[in-house]
Amino acid sequence: MKTEKIIDIKINRITTKEVLEEIKSFLLSENQHYIVTLNPEMVIEAQNNTKFKEVINKTDLIIPDGIGILWALEFLKEKRLLFSKSKNIIINNILIKSLSLISILFNFIYTFLKLLFSSKHRKNILRHRTHGIDLIYKICESNSIKNKKIFLLGAGEGVAKKVAVNLKKKYPDVDIVGAEEGMKENQESGIRNQDLIQRINEANPNILLVAFGAPKQEVWIHDNLENIPSVKLAIGIGGSFDFISGKIKRAPIVFQKTGLEWLWRLTLEPKRIKRIYNAIIKFPFFILNYKIKNFDH
Repeated sequence: MKTEKIIDIKINRITTKEVLEEIKSFLLSENQHYIVTLNPEMVIEAQNNTKFKEVINKTDLIIPDGIGILWALEFLKEKRLLFSKSKNIIINNILIKSLSLISILFNFIYTFLKLLFSSKHRKNILRHRTHGIDLIYKICESNSIKNKKIFLLGAGEGVAKKVAVNLKKKYPDVDIVGAEEGMKENQESGIRNQDLIQRINEANPNILLVAFGAPKQEVWIHDNLENIPSVKLAIGIGGSFDFISGKIKRAPIVFQKTGLEWLWRLTLEPKRIKRIYNAIIKFPFFILNYKIKNFDH
């Protein structure tokens, strides 16, 4: 499978269909696997959180969950312009650096405008995005999970249980063997975390969906998966439970297809403005700054 990088974070740019094929193979495997759904905030967090970065890069599959990640892949692969050397080395170096910087800034603006105004390009980009919510639905639809047991872990009080109810209504054949918050127990003490692990083991699930939010869910999966031997696949799915439970209304299709779900979320939850700022403003300029600093490499 082709692996790309955003700075020093691995990413697999594959379609949802290809993700499901990988999941099928994971469930048939004797080994345990886990999937990360990567968003811009996680890339920024990983720069200051060494363990989180290590956990992500050890993951079996890292898929883009957000248009920002896909934009960054496009922008970072754009090559700077090449210029012929002049006889004057000093002038030549200054000229090359200046023109290279202009080239990077041009590509930064160009890739943004292309994403905003070219529906064809945007559609092509978004086919490699697998949103956590859609991934859960696709897994429940898939024939590969027949006779497989699912455990739902995380989100707020009662949310996982509501998710279980809604998924059973939509997919009657899905076998959900557990649904609980788990977060408080995980945070309070190692002993309580052992109790949580024991309850999961008693349910004997094959698939574990963890909604603690990044980076907690990824680190928790990494640290605890080997203690839950029945689980062949664990996935960190962030805030997906809030939408599937109905606690938060999902953005209309037009917002989903244009990659503007963040704008819809902001209107519903203005308190998320800091997180949205990090993803929409801070992340692009973080990527731009990285490319400028490394344009010689």
